[in-house]
Amino acid sequence: MSIPPPRVQTRSSFPVFKSCLYWHLLAPVHQSGRLAAVKGKFLNSKESITMYRIIQRKRHYWLGLLLLPALAQADVYWGSFTQDSCTIIYPGKRQYSAVLNGIDSSADAQATCLATAASIDGKSYSGPDRCVVDGDTVTGQFDIKDDSCEANWAALVGSSYYTHQDDGCISSGTYAGLHKYSSRLWNIPDDFSWEEACAMMPMTLAGKTYASPDECVNTGGLTGMWGEWYIPDSRCEASPQAYSRGADDSLKRSGTLPGYIDLHSHLMAHLGFGGVIFHGEPYGDPASALGSCPSGDDEAHSGGHSRVEAILQDDYVGAALNTASHESEGYPDFPYWPAYNSYTHQTMYYQWVKRAYEGGMRAMVVLAVNGDYMFGATDNGLPDIIKGIAIASDPTLDLNDMLTLKRQTQAVYDMQTWIDAQNGGSGEGWFRIVSSPSEAQEVISQGKLAVILGSEVDYLLDCEIDSCDSDSLSAGVDELYDLGLRFIFPIHLKTNGFGGAALYNILGSGDSYDCKHYSQDCNVEGLTDDGKTLMSLLMQKGMIIDVGHMSAKSLSDALDIAEAAAYPGIVTGHTGVYDMDNLDNRHEANPRDDSLLRIINLGGMVGLIPGQGDLDQVGEWRNDDGTYIANACGATSQTFVQSYQYLLNLVGDAAYDGRITIGTDFNGFAHMPGPRFGANACPGGSTDIEQPSSSKVVYPFALDNSLRQAATKTDGSTMAEYQFGNRLYDFNTDGAAHMGMMPDFFEDLRQQGLKRSDLEPVYRSADFFTTMWSNAISRAAQLQQQ
Repeated sequence: MSIPPPRVQTRSSFPVFKSCLYWHLLAPVHQSGRLAAVKGKFLNSKESITMYRIIQRKRHYWLGLLLLPALAQADVYWGSFTQDSCTIIYPGKRQYSAVLNGIDSSADAQATCLATAASIDGKSYSGPDRCVVDGDTVTGQFDIKDDSCEANWAALVGSSYYTHQDDGCISSGTYAGLHKYSSRLWNIPDDFSWEEACAMMPMTLAGKTYASPDECVNTGGLTGMWGEWYIPDSRCEASPQAYSRGADDSLKRSGTLPGYIDLHSHLMAHLGFGGVIFHGEPYGDPASALGSCPSGDDEAHSGGHSRVEAILQDDYVGAALNTASHESEGYPDFPYWPAYNSYTHQTMYYQWVKRAYEGGMRAMVVLAVNGDYMFGATDNGLPDIIKGIAIASDPTLDLNDMLTLKRQTQAVYDMQTWIDAQNGGSGEGWFRIVSSPSEAQEVISQGKLAVILGSEVDYLLDCEIDSCDSDSLSAGVDELYDLGLRFIFPIHLKTNGFGGAALYNILGSGDSYDCKHYSQDCNVEGLTDDGKTLMSLLMQKGMIIDVGHMSAKSLSDALDIAEAAAYPGIVTGHTGVYDMDNLDNRHEANPRDDSLLRIINLGGMVGLIPGQGDLDQVGEWRNDDGTYIANACGATSQTFVQSYQYLLNLVGDAAYDGRITIGTDFNGFAHMPGPRFGANACPGGSTDIEQPSSSKVVYPFALDNSLRQAATKTDGSTMAEYQFGNRLYDFNTDGAAHMGMMPDFFEDLRQQGLKRSDLEPVYRSADFFTTMWSNAISRAAQLQQQ
């Protein structure tokens, strides 16, 4: 792929929707009713752009299906297949054809052809896409996936290729007040003209799929064909919509709100990653659990904790030279941490977890976590400047993933015992580990916090590449179950014996290829045979499987298996959403819309990570009625609300069962939403749109009337500004500094415009999780009998 030079002045403009090419290529699709024209753009499914090629070719297909049982003939067979031209360029397919022999003279040749299966290049197909009858000769034509036929959008931005580039706001002319994006079209098959290919290539921007660009610009042989899109964006509008509190409208479902589940947290991260990278403990006396970090002269602190903190703050030179340092003071003043942007310090102290629980969290997934030498000199994908530099660790701790998993799991049980002791004895505490959906339902109904144990490690069951003990997988899954784990990541940050890990940011491992759907590198590996076996074993146990961190191929394989088994216990618990993303957020770890819907349609759940990204990494969502919440303050709750509204629209009515929630990833080296006000406002960038003081969280704020009925606070009604030690936490200026600020996070979403009903899916999610879990166990019993 060559690098396009700057756009030349002399160009051939090709206005797609005013050309005769549109009427020739797309009008049949338009007339079919499969596309809806909105402001000159087609905004429906990606598949619709190719329908014009197959509408008439498929006219006998359904007849063939209806007649298939009567037409199957043992003596018909395909001749040799020939490779023909490309038929569909997105996703790329090539026609393969062969003559069908042995058709009985009394049979319907067309229907017989359509009903005859074939094997091409080792893959089985139930029948051809088209059949051509010419006298006594019947030819079957199959459209087969072929990357060489797949065109793709890719624009050079900085030093990396992304699907599109940001050309900013348009101030005058036809597209004044709109935001322009552009991209170059690559890999155009020889069978298609540049103009033809551009006119039928979709692009998803800010959650909307555009069937083709507003303009196609052919800049010549060296610089190629460019598409240009002009979309609404508040930063380009003269009078953007003001922020106002969302209405207290009626709920979509009957009954009270039982509260939300956090699908992703790491309570015992201090016991992972070598034992020195993460500072602070989640329970005990705060003076010791949350005391100051060791001095900078301490070898473990400087070579582990400070070095990794520097890596996560993009200070690679400081990490390489081991010169990075930071404020170390902790309890009771907390001048530096906990903070939305402090990645290596405790954010889940038990009193902070309790405040989140008092504010509506009724269930929490606690994952044992480890990156087996994640920051060491292995295949970690870190910049060359720090590769090979060892990260310090506690010499008394074994770094093995499975031993770390057991250590952290036991620590959660120990914490439950400790909390019980603070609340009157065994079983009396508000923090309850559960191992079944019925236990979870009972705990939630009592107004306590249901805790589900799980695992997110690189080498689950010690299953590394080429060293996975296939014979012991069943025993290994039994061991996980006996430990009390019910929520499993088969794959984490590294490609392992179960399959390929997603490549994104600075982390990831495995061989890559140019996957054109993403215009970035993707992991070449899908699920291995052992990975498929693991999926089957987990499903037979009724365990919840998180498909996060999987490569695009692994994810597709995992969903294929779950769909074949009709297994509902599938989630992606701490995700971004590819179709709302820009720049380096468009990677294979953030699922596309079709994958998200496959999870939902199985009966699963989606948890959005609160830290969705910077201003330029996430688009602005527009509702169908034109309303929106302006995306003007990056890396805050305002960025999250864009992805959340998109997901709510994507899932539709089913969301209100509780199928959408959050997965915070607290203690997981993830950035949290920052503040919209104060000295650190809008840490991910801002526009000229003001964040008015009227949109601030006002303390004390009231919990939802329905949610309040399940609250366990003495008054059960309001949340005051939170004080811990000598520190007063205000979400307006501190953001999500720790888990205790999550009630304030949801209140901030309301202040910017989300209605009561908009957050109903989240506040029903704890209950739906138990429903999904129950359904998974029921299905597991059936799978065990098969």
